[in-house]
Amino acid sequence: MRKNFIFILIVATICACCQSDLVTTSEAIIIDSAKLINKKKTFMSSIMEISNVIPLETSDSCLLGEVEKIVKRNGVIYVKSRNSSLTLFDEKGHFLHTVGKIGTGPEDYSMLVDFDIKNKNIYVLTVNKIQVYNQDGAWIKTISLNLNASGIRLVNDQILLFVLGDNHVIHLLDETGREVKSFLERNQTLRLCRNIPFIKYDSYFLFPMGRSNDILAYDTSVNGTFKRMSYLASKQLSNEQEADLIEKSPNYRQELNNRGCFDGLLTDNTHVIVPFIQKENVTLWIKHMKSSQTKAYELSALENNLTFSPPHSFFLDNMENDCAFLTYVMPHRLKEYLKAAQNKEKSPYFEKLNKVIENSGEEENPILIEYKIK
Repeated sequence: MRKNFIFILIVATICACCQSDLVTTSEAIIIDSAKLINKKKTFMSSIMEISNVIPLETSDSCLLGEVEKIVKRNGVIYVKSRNSSLTLFDEKGHFLHTVGKIGTGPEDYSMLVDFDIKNKNIYVLTVNKIQVYNQDGAWIKTISLNLNASGIRLVNDQILLFVLGDNHVIHLLDETGREVKSFLERNQTLRLCRNIPFIKYDSYFLFPMGRSNDILAYDTSVNGTFKRMSYLASKQLSNEQEADLIEKSPNYRQELNNRGCFDGLLTDNTHVIVPFIQKENVTLWIKHMKSSQTKAYELSALENNLTFSPPHSFFLDNMENDCAFLTYVMPHRLKEYLKAAQNKEKSPYFEKLNKVIENSGEEENPILIEYKIK
């Protein structure tokens, strides 16, 4: 997550920025109150509905490994899986093609670190470079990097990178790879690498700062301004406090659990979901972005009568969709869940899901499930 330091002294003097350049704000995503938390048994069908079920085609050409990231954008499904090339499916789950290949050639990538899409072009982040391909998978160009980058996001005509091994973990580049700004001095909390490090939220791209209440927000509506925000409005652990805990407390994890921490957030085009973890309890804060209406549920009180899988399986932070929330389930697991639900109250989706897995084998690709908050 960095750039070409050709004129390193000039660039460092003119372009590099730090926390002092951040806009100060007390803006929080969720205005929280304990009174809002529903602790009673709640069927998930009262909160959300399944809008689409997409079984991904399985063949020798597109057999996926362990899923690391899935993005659905403009009707195309992009899947990053371990030790595989980026694999594309259409909106019905039919295999399209792979993008480039893992290799050492000038048009290849040595490993698929991360990816993003802009104007149907696909940007593949690999070691010390970004390989750009068109929608058909043909190579267009290479953007060289002098950075050990772990995450990428394309924003207007710029590139956001999450970087390891540099004094700052966030770098903003132009399309040529030239550095514009850098933010957030590295500390131990910021080593946490998420599969999707920059989450779209309204006009912002949000970067969670460790497991604290703090978020770095890149505002696309105000000339690329960065500012500091928070998940919850109530006083919670700051990034500086979390870093201090790591450094000084031998019982860091226990203290973090006692005080409460965050494990990312999920967004679609209407809602944002913020999971807050404290003393092994998970609270799901759900906010309608336009009206700001907020609800909260204890995860342990939710009963999944949609797919009958564990409720937490609906809140995966390695999934992104431009019009709904997205999750996935392996066919053999779904078989087990539906079999166990035979004598329970049936979901309106039970028969549909049962039909999807009727002829599926043990080594099938995942089934994607799109869902919307009611």
